[in-house]
Formats: sequence, structure tokens, C-alpha cells
Amino acid sequence: MDFKLLLDTLARSSAQAVTTLHQGNEKERELKDYLYIETDIEKDFKDLLDGGLEAGSVLFLCGSSGDGKSELLKRYHRKYSESFRFHLDATHSFKPDQTAVQALDQLFDEHQRSPEPMIVGINVGMLFNYQSSGAERHAGIKNAIACFIEGENSSSNYQFVNFEDYPKFSLEEGAVGSKFVSELLRRVTSNDTENPLYRAYKMDPSKEVDLKFHNYRLLQEPAIQKVIVRALLHARLKFDQFFSARALLDFIHHLIAGDSVLFDNLFAAPGYGLANSLVGLDPCLLRSQKVDQFVVQYALCIADQDFEEFKEAYYKKYGYQELSPSSWIRAFYCLQEVELGNNYHEYFSKDFALPLFDEYIYAWQLHHSSGSKKQLREFYKKQLIESLMKFANRLESKIIDNGIFLEKINDIIVSAKVDVRADLTRIADANQKKHQIHCFHAVIKVDQIQLEPFPVTISFLELAQRILGGYRPNRHDKNAVVILEEVIEKLVSIANTTKSIHFHNQGKEWTLKLEDEEFVVEAG
Repeated sequence: MDFKLLLDTLARSSAQAVTTLHQGNEKERELKDYLYIETDIEKDFKDLLDGGLEAGSVLFLCGSSGDGKSELLKRYHRKYSESFRFHLDATHSFKPDQTAVQALDQLFDEHQRSPEPMIVGINVGMLFNYQSSGAERHAGIKNAIACFIEGENSSSNYQFVNFEDYPKFSLEEGAVGSKFVSELLRRVTSNDTENPLYRAYKMDPSKEVDLKFHNYRLLQEPAIQKVIVRALLHARLKFDQFFSARALLDFIHHLIAGDSVLFDNLFAAPGYGLANSLVGLDPCLLRSQKVDQFVVQYALCIADQDFEEFKEAYYKKYGYQELSPSSWIRAFYCLQEVELGNNYHEYFSKDFALPLFDEYIYAWQLHHSSGSKKQLREFYKKQLIESLMKFANRLESKIIDNGIFLEKINDIIVSAKVDVRADLTRIADANQKKHQIHCFHAVIKVDQIQLEPFPVTISFLELAQRILGGYRPNRHDKNAVVILEEVIEKLVSIANTTKSIHFHNQGKEWTLKLEDEEFVVEAG
């Protein structure tokens, strides 16, 4: 089978995108088997099967569309089909006029008449549907689903293994990135004779001139693979982007077989699957004097001998492709850790730094590790709490320098002093879910009154940093602002209960205190 046809089996539109029990020709099956990666969820799933399931019990393998449920079930159906009943896809019905919920009712009816344990592949959304619409004769199953949805344990007759509990990305110290995506990219591009895709690449007579082969050679660079994994992680954090195994394979197909060079397929393909979420991370959007100067000089055909030497080294290693100025900027970004010619691309390295991305990961790690109290206090004091107070006092920031704004009555500004600090004793309890990487939970206390933990996303952290720089949020920041305003509302509510309040008017300040059940006024 030629390279293009074999590569096309990775695409979402391919007939091989969804696994069934009887499917695929020999070459396609060989590629699928070669690319298959054993994951932590598979190990736990296998342990459950090897340990044996109780008679009449049901094991739900649940997650989202395209995450690999059917592939996993198909793989273990071969070995365990005599011990367990397998139902690969709970969205399918048994008859044309039957809904998916009715099909599940029928499935559970049949199951009740048999002592054989059953394994069901099902989307989490379908679990919700069945819990609300399934037949009452299956109340036990519906109750078990309700417990699962609420995060509670149910009876041992009903077990749930959820793909969402096994994230593809990690922020843990020493393991930032994705073992799964990294291994998938390595296997797709490995120059191993066991790799069907590489064998087809080597045998194709057009590999020196065709764009997809140029992209395949680029993707073989481990350093470029690292950039891709980092970009996907950034998209996961910034846009809460969901990644299924099927979508990742489709994305790899797009990187190689897309309409342009790999760098453009990665960052300049709006409307195309996962690549659509990376458009907002395009390094061409990182405005700097060096980047702008390069684009202008290139457009004006101003000679740059160092760049010409670098281009020749690039063409010699990867093959000739005509690239636009923007494509070269993306190339410099993707080749950051690649030694190439005179290393002209390293001239732009500092312009490609992503401090917010790195700072968010650092803050997330602080909230999920022990022994970092000094760094935590510094993060809360200099970033989180200071930005909260600055936002709370944004309307009267020049007048209130040591307190929190409460209200304005005519021309008189009312404020109160509160002690806001990190509640370090509760941070560990608020951040137990290490698989939850799109946010960490900040914990503060106000005058010894504990506030509920609140989520800090990379967007929230970005907004906090911009507020410290003098920025005033607008409607475009609505998601992060909602959380910010909720926290400020709680701060103000507590501040309103303090025993002293301050009045500011025309540069003068008065304090009203409650002492010995009497109000005392003091001039500032």
C-alpha cells in the first residue's frame, strides 16, 4: 500500500476512524496495531477483567466520542468474550425504529436473564440520558449512574472506568507534557522497519518532491515533536481543548497531508479540527521588533546573507519548499531546539518565550506539591491578592491605598481595612485532583474567615497580571471576570462586617470605630 493511502487511514474521515469487530485490510490493521499504545486506563481495565467480575455485574467503560473505547473493547473482546458479554457502543440501537435509550433498556433486560457479567462502552452524555430517561424497571442501574455522576461510589454490581479520569496531559514536575502524544508522534515517524508508514515512505518514488514527504521529514525531528506537544498542552490550558485519540490521529494526518508546509498546517489552519485551536497560538502573533523587521525585509527583498545560508541548510536537510515570510517565522519557532546550519533561527528565541504559560505551570505545581510555602506566599501576595485588591479598588484606586472599596455616597468614599492572605493549610485539600490541569484552586482567608476555594485558569492568571499592569477588564474577559467579581463580592461582604470603616472626601479621611459598644470617630 502506498504512503498516501496508508496515511489517509489516520484521518477522521477514513472508514477506519471508528473501530468495529470486523474491519480493515491487512496493511491498515498492521498500522493500527503498530500505533496502538497501552495506556494507564487500559492497565486498570485489564486488571479488573483479570480479577474477575461478579456474576450479573456491569462494567461501564465511559468517556467521550473518539477517545478509544471501541478500540480497547475490541482488543479485549478477543480474549474475554467467553467470560463476559461485550457491548461496544451504547449509542447504537437494535432496530431502525428504536432509540438508543430503548436499546439500552433491551440490553439490560437481556442481561438480567443471564448471570454473565457485561461490559458496556458508553459516552458520558449517553449515561446522563439513560439516567434521566431509562425505564424504571432498571432503577438500580439508574441509581448507580446517578452516584457516578455525583462522584460517589455505588454497589460493586456496577463499576465505572472513565477516560476523563486519565488525562492525556500532565503538569506534574518532571512530567510536563504528554507521554501519549509524544509516543504517538514517535511511532508515526520512527525510521523502524516495523513501522508500516515509514516502509511506505521509503518505497515511494515521489518522496523527494511531494509536500507530504517534506512534512513527514520535518515531523521526524524530536525537537519539532516537542514543540507540537507543548502547543497542544497550551491549547488544552488556554482553550480547555478536548483531545480524543481519534482527533489526535486526524491532527497528525493534517500536519503531514495538509495543504501547506507543516508549520502552516500547525498554526494557520482555521476551521480544521484541533489545528483550529492553535490559530490563536500562532507565533506570528507574537509581535516584536525582530519578527516585524524580518517580515518587512523579506517582503522588500532586502538581502540577508545569514538568512540565505540558513535557508540553504534547511533545503539540504528537508528538501526545497517555497515559504512565505510568515511561514519562515513559524519555521523558526518550530525549529527552536534544532541545530541547523548557522542557527540563524536562534536569533528569535527570546521573542518566542511564553512566560504566562510557564508561570501558570509553576503556580499549578506549587498548589500540588509540599514544601513550597515560601513560594506560595510570594505568589499569593505579589500576584493573586494584589490583583484582587487592585480590581476591587479600580474605581477609586488613587484614594484607597490600604483597604477595600465598599461604596460611594454622594462624594464620600467608604472603605474598610481587611487582612487578606493565603490559607496554606487548605491548599492541599482543595487541589487533590492532579488529573485536573486546566485550573488549580486558590484558597484565601479574610480576617481569619475562610473563603471557598476558587478556580484559577491560565486566562484568570493572565487577567490578574494585566490588572497589575493597569488594565481594566472588559466584556471580552467575561469568563475570568465572573470568577473575579464573585471573589470580590465575598471580600466586600466580609469587609462590611468589620468594626471600623473609613470615609474619604477631598483629601481628608475619617474612621468610624465600634469600641465598647460605642461608635468613635477619629480623624485620619
